This record gives sequence, C-alpha cells and structure tokens, in this order.
Amino acid sequence: MELFWIYLYVFVLGTVIGSFLNVCIIRYQNGEPIARGRSHCMSCHHQLAWYDLIPVFSWLFLRGRCRYCGKPISARYPLVEALTGILYVLVLNRFGFTWDTLIYFVLVSVCVYAGFVDYDSMIIPDRTHILFVVCGVLLLLLHPGLMKDRLIGAAVVSLPMLAVAYFTKGMGYGDVKLLAAAGFVLGWKSILFVLALGSILASIVALSQMKRKNLTGKSEMPLGPYLVIAIVFVLLYGDPIIQWYVTSFFH
Repeated sequence: MELFWIYLYVFVLGTVIGSFLNVCIIRYQNGEPIARGRSHCMSCHHQLAWYDLIPVFSWLFLRGRCRYCGKPISARYPLVEALTGILYVLVLNRFGFTWDTLIYFVLVSVCVYAGFVDYDSMIIPDRTHILFVVCGVLLLLLHPGLMKDRLIGAAVVSLPMLAVAYFTKGMGYGDVKLLAAAGFVLGWKSILFVLALGSILASIVALSQMKRKNLTGKSEMPLGPYLVIAIVFVLLYGDPIIQWYVTSFFH
C-alpha cells in the first residue's frame, strides 16, 4: 500500500511537470517567454485561476471547454500531463529509488517537450540537446566507467546521419543533434536501436499518411517525434532486448 502512494505521488508530480511542459510548448511556438505572464485561455485570453490549472482534472471537470468563453480546450493539454505522469511512474518502476531516476525524470520530460514541438513546427529546439547533454554528464558523474561507451554513442549514429543530412537533405540537423545527444546519454548499442526503431515508426506513419491523405514521397514530415518515442522506449526496455539480441545471434 505504501508503494501505491509513492507511485501515485510520482504520477501527480509528473502531471504537474506535464502542465509546465504544455506552457513551454505553446509559448515556444508563439515566441513568448516561458517565465513571464500568467496562463490564459488561448481563445478569449482570460487569465486562468489556479483551479483552472489542476492537471488533467480541470480539463475533465470543465468538459474540455473554457470556463469563461465556452470555447473548446485542446485535448492535448491533459494528454501531455497524463503522458508525463505515466512516464514518471515507468521510470521509477524501471530504475527504482536512485539518483538515475531523478535524471531520467528530466530526460523523459525533455523528450515530451521536443516531440510535441517538432510535431507542430518541425523544429527541435537547441535547449533540448543541451538538456540531454547535461543529463549525460550527470550520469557519467554517477557511472564514470561508461565514458567510452557514451562517447562512441554520441558519434556512431550522428556522424553518418550528418552526412545524410548534408548531402541528401533527407533529415534535419536538429534530428542529427538529437541523435548525438541521446547517444551520449544511452550509449552506442542503445542509440543504434533508437535509430532503427525510430526509422521504422516514422516509415509506418509516413506510408499510412501517404495512403490516407494521398501524399507524395516528397512530402515533409517530422522525424523527431518518432525518435523521442524510440529514445524513451529504449531507455525503459532496451537493455533486455539488446541483451537477448546479442546472446541469440552472436554467441
């Protein structure tokens, strides 16, 4: 029972951080400073009271509509909040009560932010890569023996993808920087898995959209959201899958 309350607390903490991420996502796209100004309705611009900002529950209580003007409120707000809360619980369940867990809380939060910003604007902000590198440095302070693995991870995928981006324009430089930063955090085996999984996810979605919307192969779509999904998946579940693969095919 005590563990249940701990997980519930972590979930609530994640939803609060998710609420802050909503602010960061919207204000980045609108060119507004994150730390200035009160939250307001995007339709009528009325300032929101504290009881309008309770993660997930305010949206449910208001039935997805602004208290002041009645206009619909995007379901993305509670989605981001609930998603962040769930990811926090999964991180705690995977890594336990360790310093690593606190660092990975930051990492998955950055992934949520980067994925939604890139989905909307096809831009991965540089602050994303900086925060990834900070997380990587903190992890190396806790596990200095991983230095070589992390440095190889930062280069093994990003350098070939940099050549792809430069010569073919087939991917953005933001994706390359994201792969370099994620490789520095996860290591070389995991970042290879991230690239494979992210590419598969992006290809499935691209083929689905081409069929549904009658798009051409030259239509642009963001790769970042699928890379961050892969990063989070590999962070949580990659080690046993990689171990199974290595022992099954190389022993």
